[in-house]
Amino acid sequence: MKIKKNKKRLLNGLWIIALCAAWFGIGWVANTRLGNTDLKLINAAYQLITSESLFNDQSSRELAYGAIRGMLSSINDPYAELIEPAAAKDLIDTFAGKTGVIGLYAENQGGQVVVLIVFPGGPAEIAGLQAGDVILSIDGRPLDKDSDSSETGLLIRGAPSTPVLLEIQRDGKVLDYQITRQEREFVASRMLSDGIGYITLNAFNAVASQQMKHSLQDLLEQKPAALVWDLRNNEGGDMQAAQEILSFFIEDGLLFTAELTQDRSVQFFPKGDPLAAYLPMVVLIDHSSYSAAETAAAAIAETGRGRTVGSNSYGKGLIQATLHLGEDTLLQMTIAKWLSTGGEWYHNRGVAPQIQVIDDPATEVDEVLQKAVQTLLASP
Repeated sequence: MKIKKNKKRLLNGLWIIALCAAWFGIGWVANTRLGNTDLKLINAAYQLITSESLFNDQSSRELAYGAIRGMLSSINDPYAELIEPAAAKDLIDTFAGKTGVIGLYAENQGGQVVVLIVFPGGPAEIAGLQAGDVILSIDGRPLDKDSDSSETGLLIRGAPSTPVLLEIQRDGKVLDYQITRQEREFVASRMLSDGIGYITLNAFNAVASQQMKHSLQDLLEQKPAALVWDLRNNEGGDMQAAQEILSFFIEDGLLFTAELTQDRSVQFFPKGDPLAAYLPMVVLIDHSSYSAAETAAAAIAETGRGRTVGSNSYGKGLIQATLHLGEDTLLQMTIAKWLSTGGEWYHNRGVAPQIQVIDDPATEVDEVLQKAVQTLLASP
């Protein structure tokens, strides 16, 4: 049986918003985490800098941002970041599914922002970008040794059908690429041969649960004998969205646990909407299955609900919260790690699929999907 490769939907920057923590104000944090003596130290330094420094030419807001960034840099959290108002709006729009992307993922490696993934069929691939390209600037804004995947993703994203200009370094040459952003599609579904349904999800964001529910309902109306859930190239996202979507497939039992500071933990159980709880299923994963996608795959495998096919997932076992500081400014930081149904922490090692298969990009067949179908057809 020959199955043509499914061109993956557009993804961009692996931005994670974990809503297992509530939004809260900076005043609460200051009053509960910082003693009066510490606050007096910060205020004294601020007053001296603004009144006496010969070299200070920053506004009070810039100094405040600098102080926050200084605190964040001291806690050794690779995901901690101050998000200023313009970027904060883009982030909120992104989480709400209201943004355009070009289909790549880049990370800071050794002080350079390097393209790690160019997603098949997306504007970046069509324009000619390649994995290994170094991004020097975005719309004329230079990237530096401190630029991370979050900043890069926010700068690249924007309104659908608008252009973004990337300055790229490749093999010692500097190249310019103007690429038009496309609207993202988060869920797609179709019937495969042999009566098997196929559904893919690209992010666990604010619209993921409803889109998955509607697509799954449409698919179930066609009465599939089994289901393939494709989480390859999934950028992760909200753990509550993961809980809601897993509830479509798992009726009861522990799904995963968020382990916070001060010996606190939150357990996530199905929410009681088992649309396809008894349909045989396989979940597809690979190295670009990230965070909440890894959580979902582990839950399916460890509860015995279905099987996982593909290659090792990315290995991000941490949960970030994006918190409101006021004045339309956000603070992102790591607040927890997630543990699987069986108590495993997959950080830096990834979720290993139960059936290892590598897709060969040189062929027209999607070997991973092919193996998933064969596995379902061979099941009793």
